[in-house]
Amino acid sequence: MRHYTVAINHFAKIGSVTHAALRATVGNDDTIWHASLAELSVDGVSRHVIEAFIAWRATQNPEKIFNSVLARNMTVVTIDDDTYPALLKTIHDPPFTLYVRGKLPPHDALCIGVVGSRAATPYGLRVASELSGALAAKGIVIVSGLAWGIDEAAHKATVDVGGITIAILGCGLDGNDAQRKKNLAEKIIALGGAIISEFPPEMPSLPQNFPIRNRIISGMSKGVLVVEAAEKSGSLITARAAIAENREVFAVPGPITSPTSEGTNHLCKDGAHLVTEARDILEVLGVDATLPPTLPPQNLDTTSQAVYDVLSREPLHVDDIARATNLSSSIVTSTLALLEIKGHIRNTGGMCYTK
Repeated sequence: MRHYTVAINHFAKIGSVTHAALRATVGNDDTIWHASLAELSVDGVSRHVIEAFIAWRATQNPEKIFNSVLARNMTVVTIDDDTYPALLKTIHDPPFTLYVRGKLPPHDALCIGVVGSRAATPYGLRVASELSGALAAKGIVIVSGLAWGIDEAAHKATVDVGGITIAILGCGLDGNDAQRKKNLAEKIIALGGAIISEFPPEMPSLPQNFPIRNRIISGMSKGVLVVEAAEKSGSLITARAAIAENREVFAVPGPITSPTSEGTNHLCKDGAHLVTEARDILEVLGVDATLPPTLPPQNLDTTSQAVYDVLSREPLHVDDIARATNLSSSIVTSTLALLEIKGHIRNTGGMCYTK
């Protein structure tokens, strides 16, 4: 029964691999919950873990645990449910429980994971936004980790074009990281996406959780796009998981002098699909690569139009914009702020802007 599955998931020492081993030998989760020490003594499972589990379960009420989860306004999806992501189920260690706020994508949805550095450069943030927005506009579901940097840029760009994005957390849905990103999470859910975690609701964002959650990002996706990654990076863990599960790996090249591009440049050298535009990804996936044209903003006032017209895809400093338009710096700054709020331009940092 489902409440036994959720209760077992709340015991931190039983992960997906141990759970699968117990199921293969002992039976369903109802049987596992009530099994004796001898019955739970399975090859490959530590006796210490089993003894700790038996001691812990004696103090727990599975139905109470399950009801407390449902009271938090989230859905529980187990590996036995028809709604469990079909592609994720095929990896070698699929999570046996998912906690979900929002709506899981249908089984035939095409999902792409987008990952990268938390300490992203303006270049990385811009590329992540442009590629994610273009892919989402083609109906592709963007899967990422709701972390700062590249993840956040990918989610926001998808939301901005009204697309669907899935955030996989390295904490519980009511953990500390989830609370810090609550506003973005609410926008994701409102547009038909979801926030997902395999960890119990109040689990904090512990360092060891992130490599674990990365396999879900790659597992749900047909391919993984790495935008920026240092030589030793969690994003490369996601890329390796994608390779192990026979997924496509895409990488954006970066400056050879940039530490945040060392990992992606190595991926390119090692055979990842090199990406400079969304079309590169669409063609590999066999999706119509015709992208909708980017239409200029309509009905701008004279000042806004003048400022917009001098911008391009290359960052331009406020002072250069002022000189090019013969407008004062104060007027240019206020105009840029309005254009950014409306989504017509992007602040790339350092008082520089692009279309």
